[in-house]
Amino acid sequence: MAAICGMPVSAEEVQEIQKSTQSRVAEEWAFPETSFFLGIGLGTSIVSYDTQYLYNLGLSRIYKNDELVAIGGADGPAMPNPTFPTSKSLAPAGQLGFYSRYKESNWIYGAKATYSFLNSYSNKEVLAIPQYGTSTDPSTNSFDGTSYNTYSIDAKNQFTIMPFIGRKYSKGYFYAGAGLGLTDVQVNVDDVVGYALLNGVETDISGEAQNFSDSRLGFGIALSAGVTYFLSNSMFLDLNYTYSKPNVAEFNIASPYRNPAEGSSDLGFEGTLIGSATRDISTNTILLTLNWAF
Repeated sequence: MAAICGMPVSAEEVQEIQKSTQSRVAEEWAFPETSFFLGIGLGTSIVSYDTQYLYNLGLSRIYKNDELVAIGGADGPAMPNPTFPTSKSLAPAGQLGFYSRYKESNWIYGAKATYSFLNSYSNKEVLAIPQYGTSTDPSTNSFDGTSYNTYSIDAKNQFTIMPFIGRKYSKGYFYAGAGLGLTDVQVNVDDVVGYALLNGVETDISGEAQNFSDSRLGFGIALSAGVTYFLSNSMFLDLNYTYSKPNVAEFNIASPYRNPAEGSSDLGFEGTLIGSATRDISTNTILLTLNWAF
C-alpha cells in the first residue's frame, strides 16, 4: 500500500503565499468595494427647445361715450410656431450616493442624487400673432387684428435620482442608469398688447402692455452614463452625461384689462386677455465632479 505524505512547509513560505494572494486581490480591486460618496463639480448644460405652441384670445366690450355699443372677440395661434436655438451654459453641480460590489463579481450597483443649476435662458422671441374675430357692431362686423408679445423659456434647476449598475476596471468603474428627473422650467410672456382693425384703423384694444410669468416643475425620465477614476481610497473623479425630458404643463393666462377712452377718441374697451403657451424642452448635462468616499 502506498502512502502519500505531505511535504513540510516553512513559516516563511506560508507568509510568501499569503502576500502573493493579497497582492492578487489588491490588483483585482484597487478601490473600496462599498462606499457612500459626496461630490461637487462643474459642467455644461445643453438645453434644446422644441417647437412651441402659443395661442391668444381677446374678449372685448366696446364703449362709446361710456355706453356699451358692441361686444367683440378674436383669437389665433402664433404663425409660425416659435423655435429657439439650443442653449449652452456652465452648470455647477453637486451629488451624493453610494455604490457596492455585487457579491464577488466585477459588477457594481448603486444610486445617486444629483443637483444641477442648468442656468439656461432662451432668446426672447418677438411675436405678432394674427387674430381673427367678429363684433356685434353692425357697421364693423370684423374684429381681426394682431396680438403682440415677447416669449421666452428659462430652464433653471434640475434634480435627478439615478439607480445604476456598473462594471469595474483597474482604477474605477463604468456605469449606466435610468431614473427620474425633476426640472424647474419658467415661461415668460411679456409686453402683451392686443390690436384690432376698426373701420380700417389698427386700434389698441387692451391698453397698457401686460407681463406674465410662471415657473413649474416637470417630471420626466432621465438616462445617465459615466465613468469614475479613483485618485485614492477616499477620493475619485466622476465624469457623467445625463439626458432628461421633463413633462411640463402648459402656461394658461387669463387677465382682465381696461382701456378707457382718451384724448380725441370716444371709444373705450375692457375685457379679458386669454392665452396659453407650451414649454417643451429636453436637457443634456456633462458634469465632472470631485467626490469624497466614506
